[in-house]
Amino acid sequence: MEAQHPERETTVREFRGIAVSPGIAIGPVHLVARGWPDSPEYTLPTESGESAIALEKERFLTALEASCTQLRQIRDRLASGKYNKQIIYILDAHLLILEDSQMRHGPLVHIQEEYCNAEWAVKRYLAGVLAVFQGMEDAYLREKQQDIRQVGKRLLNNLMGLKSDFYTGFPHPVILVAEEFTPSDMLLMDQDTVLGFVTELGGRTSHTAILAKSLGLPAIVGVLGITTLVQNGDVLVLDGLNGRLVVNPGTADVHIYNTRRTRFRSFRTEMFETTVEPSQTQDGHRVLLKANIELSEDAERAVRFGADGIGLYRTEHLYMNRFTIPSENELYEAFLRAGKRMNGLPVTIRTLDLGGEKQADVLRHPGALGSNPALGLHAIRLCLKRESVVFRSQLRAILRAGAECDIRILFPLVSGLGELSQSLEILSEVKDSLVRDGLPFDSAIKVGIMVEVPAAALCADQLAPRVDFFSIGTNDLIQFTLAVDRLDESVAYLYEPAHPAVLRLIDMTLRAARSHAIPVALCGEMASDPRFTALLIGMGLEELSVTTNCLPLIRKTIRGIDYGKSRDLARLVMERNLPESINHLLEEWLTETFGSDHLFR
Repeated sequence: MEAQHPERETTVREFRGIAVSPGIAIGPVHLVARGWPDSPEYTLPTESGESAIALEKERFLTALEASCTQLRQIRDRLASGKYNKQIIYILDAHLLILEDSQMRHGPLVHIQEEYCNAEWAVKRYLAGVLAVFQGMEDAYLREKQQDIRQVGKRLLNNLMGLKSDFYTGFPHPVILVAEEFTPSDMLLMDQDTVLGFVTELGGRTSHTAILAKSLGLPAIVGVLGITTLVQNGDVLVLDGLNGRLVVNPGTADVHIYNTRRTRFRSFRTEMFETTVEPSQTQDGHRVLLKANIELSEDAERAVRFGADGIGLYRTEHLYMNRFTIPSENELYEAFLRAGKRMNGLPVTIRTLDLGGEKQADVLRHPGALGSNPALGLHAIRLCLKRESVVFRSQLRAILRAGAECDIRILFPLVSGLGELSQSLEILSEVKDSLVRDGLPFDSAIKVGIMVEVPAAALCADQLAPRVDFFSIGTNDLIQFTLAVDRLDESVAYLYEPAHPAVLRLIDMTLRAARSHAIPVALCGEMASDPRFTALLIGMGLEELSVTTNCLPLIRKTIRGIDYGKSRDLARLVMERNLPESINHLLEEWLTETFGSDHLFR
C-alpha cells in the first residue's frame, strides 16, 4: 500500500549514496512500503453469530486461493520463456508456504475462536509464525522470515482487493525506493517499467549490487533514511554513475541530467560497438576479458558482448530454493549447455561455494551459520565434508562436460596445501570411477584455485606448482584481509579495494604465479570497476572476469589505456601507504586519460 502523506514536499533535495550499477534514470518514485499493508482490524458482531464467521472464513479462503492462483500463473508464464530459473524456485517456495495446511488452518482458528476479521486473523497468525522464526538460533532459518512476509503481503492485499505483484505491472515507468531488496525481489522486477532503484541498505559487493549490474538497472544503495524522506509521486533523478540523488529536480537539473543520460546512452552504444574488437591496450598488449555468470543461459549474453570465455561460472543456484540435491546428469546438462553456448571458448566452473551468507535447504547442517559464518563450514570445506553427497557428483558432471567442451575446474576458498591435496585426490578418484563406468571425460582438465584467503596468497608459491591457474577473488580477499564483513552496513565504509595490504597480496600472488609460469585471473567485483583496470593490468594481470553487463565498459577502458603507462601507474601505487592517497592517484590518472567523465563512473 502506498504511504500516505498529509502534505507534499516539493523542495529540491539532494542525497548521496553508493553507486553500484551505472546509468541515469529520471522518473516518479514508487515507495516500497515496509511491513504489512494497512488493513482493518475489528471484532465481528456477536449478534450475527455463525454467519459472520462463515463470511470471514470464505473471504480468507478465497484470498488464499487467489494468491496461489496468481503465483501459479506467474510461474507458468515464466517457465515457458527464457527466464532465470531462480525465479521459478522462489515462486515454488512461496507456493509451498501458501499451500501448507497450517497456513490454511491457523487463520481459520483465529476467526472462529476470537471473532476477528480475516485480515486481522492473517496478521495474528503470521505474527506468531514470524516470532518463532525470529527466535531461532539458526540465522538461515531466521532469514526465511522475508519469504513469509512477502507471502503475507500478497495474501493481505488480495483480502483488501489491492495490487499483489509488487515489482511488476506498473502503469508507467517508476524508480523503486525501499529499505532493501532481497534477491527474489530483484529477480521478479519488471525491467520494462522499473527504471532503477534506491535502497537504504547495501554496499558495493552486496548481492543487491551484483544483481543490479546483472539486470542492467541503474542503482544506488546505502542512502540511509531515504524511505522516510521521499514519497510516492516525487520525481527523482537517480545518478547511478556518481551515487547522487536529486528529489523534485528543477528545470535546470532535469536538463543537465537528460543531457548526461543521452551522452551515457551514446557512450553505451559506442561501447557495444567494440564487442567485435579485441580487448587490448593502445600499444597492443592483449588482455583476456571473460564473464562471470550465474546460469548457463547467461553464456549467450557473454558471447553477444564479446567475452573471451567464462572466467567464473557460479554453481550455487543449482542447489538453492529446492528440496533435492541435483543429480549428476542434471549438473552435467547444465554445464554442457553453458559450454556449447560459448562456441569453443573456455568455461571455468567453480565448485560449490555454498555456506556463509549463501545457504541451501538441501545442504543446511546444524549450526550452519554459527557465530561467524564467513569463517565457518562453507565452499571447499563443505564440499570436503560432504564429498559423497555433493562434491563427487559435481566433479563427475564437470569432467563429463569437459569431454565435449573447453571446461576448467576452480576450487573456492582454498587456504593451504592440505585442502588442495585432498581436493586433487578426490578428483583423481572421480576420474577412476568414470573410467570404470566407461563414460567419456576430460582426463587432462585444467584445475585452478580461488585466491581469496590471505593464507592462500601468502602460500601462493607453494600452491602454484600444484595447479594450472589462479583466480583471485577480491570480494572475500578484501573482507578477510581487512576483517570487514562486506554485508555489514556498520563497517561497510572500511571495505576498501585500494588498501595497500590487499594490493600487496595481489602482487604476491602474481609474483608466485609468474615464477611457476601459470596464468592468473581476477574475478571479483574489483575487475568490473574501471577505476582499477589500468592498475590491475599494470600489476601484471592478463585476464579479468567481470559481470556480463560490464564487459563493454571494461573493454573500452582497456582499449583506452597504454600498457607501458599502466605499469608506471602500478609502480606509483605500490609506493603509497594510504588508501585515500591511492584512490586520489587513480582518479587523477583516469581524468588525465579519459577526461572529466571518468568513463561515466
